[in-house]
Amino acid sequence: MVSTFHGLETSKRAILTNSIALHTLGHNISNASTLGYSRQRVNLSTAIPVYAPGFTRPNTPGQIGTGVQYTSITRLRDSYLDLQFRRENQNLGINSIYQSTMRSIEAIVNEPSTNGVSTVMNKFWDSLEVLNRDPNLLSARVDFIGNAKNLADTFNHIGTSFTTLENDINSNINIKLNEANNIISDIAQMNEIIRKVESLGDHANDYKDQRDLLIDNLSRIVDVQYAEDVNGMVSLYVGGAQVLNGAEPTALTAADVTNITSGEIAGYNKSLAEISLVRNQMNALVDTLVNGQIEVTMPNGYKTSTDMVALNDVTGVDSSGNQVSYTAGTTIPADTKITSSVTFQVAGFNGLHKLGYSLNEPAETGINFFTTKDGSSPFTIDNIQVNLDIQADTNKVAASGQFERDSNGDMIALKGNSDIALALTSLRDVKFNFPSGMTALSTGTTDDYFRAFVSDLGTRASVANSKYKTSLDMVDGVEIRRQSTSGVAIDEELSDLIRFQHAYTAAARNMTVVDELLDKVINSMGLVGR
Repeated sequence: MVSTFHGLETSKRAILTNSIALHTLGHNISNASTLGYSRQRVNLSTAIPVYAPGFTRPNTPGQIGTGVQYTSITRLRDSYLDLQFRRENQNLGINSIYQSTMRSIEAIVNEPSTNGVSTVMNKFWDSLEVLNRDPNLLSARVDFIGNAKNLADTFNHIGTSFTTLENDINSNINIKLNEANNIISDIAQMNEIIRKVESLGDHANDYKDQRDLLIDNLSRIVDVQYAEDVNGMVSLYVGGAQVLNGAEPTALTAADVTNITSGEIAGYNKSLAEISLVRNQMNALVDTLVNGQIEVTMPNGYKTSTDMVALNDVTGVDSSGNQVSYTAGTTIPADTKITSSVTFQVAGFNGLHKLGYSLNEPAETGINFFTTKDGSSPFTIDNIQVNLDIQADTNKVAASGQFERDSNGDMIALKGNSDIALALTSLRDVKFNFPSGMTALSTGTTDDYFRAFVSDLGTRASVANSKYKTSLDMVDGVEIRRQSTSGVAIDEELSDLIRFQHAYTAAARNMTVVDELLDKVINSMGLVGR
């Protein structure tokens, strides 16, 4: 036979259980806007009925229910969506950094524009054509040297900007490493708290939410993998190496950077590789223009100052005034005046300029028009400059291809001759062989190569932007699905609030009824006959 006060106990359980449900609903509603919070749910079950099965149980038919109880308070979370979100978040991290870097590189190259490399190169070639028309004109020489210096300075500025960008990226890598290490340390602390809570049989819902948010943030920075043990503690792996074992973190160092394959740090690594590629592509343009092997043809009248090898059969007049002939591949002695066109192989702009003669008296030859700032080789966007001697003396521009000797035997350039200036001007249309693998163009003019370079850069930037937008859409899509499971829906919570409120009220009313019944038994029964 059940207890007289059985009804009170059943109502009490209902009141307490529905009270816990209402408290949990209030917790959900309070954290509806809290980042990383997962909706919590009270899991209800019927209490153990009376009587327990056994031979000594009363013969009263049926089991009497004892009401409701809550077995746990759990959070609604889909581990698969968490895994998918963090995977996409890693991709977003690398793609966002790379896309930002590509935008910076495009801004540095600044093409197409009115003051970019292509415009500066056009002015350089145009000023050379003006010099070709009148090689003795001082203003033409000054303008040519000025435009050449502007071209070198433009390349230098681009090189400096790339170096600054690389330094900024390296600095950001260190910042992100510190940020990742701080997050890993925080996760280690959460691990210890969660272990203590769950070892007592409870669910560390709020602490797990905080830890999951930390893992979300970490996945944006590095390629994180994780596994949870039976004690509720997670182990973390970054770049294939374990960085957290229980409550023991291992700090990431600069040596680990190259092993990180996703996240913002990997994006910075990819950005450094991209800057190096763009720098090498532009270095190939500069070094090929200055030193690239080409064949040039000098017109009738060119006079050699040094022994040179002709690539074709030529005729000329030697220093003694004798008519001579030379077959292709033979050496033409110095002081030979060519009486037919002759083709030489020279090393780019510098090699052709070295064939000319300056206006100084005596004339100079073999002058490099471009030099490197530190005397190193090859030419790069960082070290190219106009020969300082030419900057100081415009007469050292070797535009003439002919000379005479004065009474002292010194060379005197033939004033008004512009054979070299004309040949230099024609380099604009000469096809160079560029290093393979730099762009899709391996043979072409400098203008062709630069257009191919800009096109190649633009294509990579467009792909980077497309990947970034795709990653952003993927992260948003997974987050929407995750929020549909874990997020707090106010309308749904209010609906449950009304349901549990009515259940609480009904349980209280039931207790009142039982109380009235007991009052009748206790205070009204047994009064007859007194």
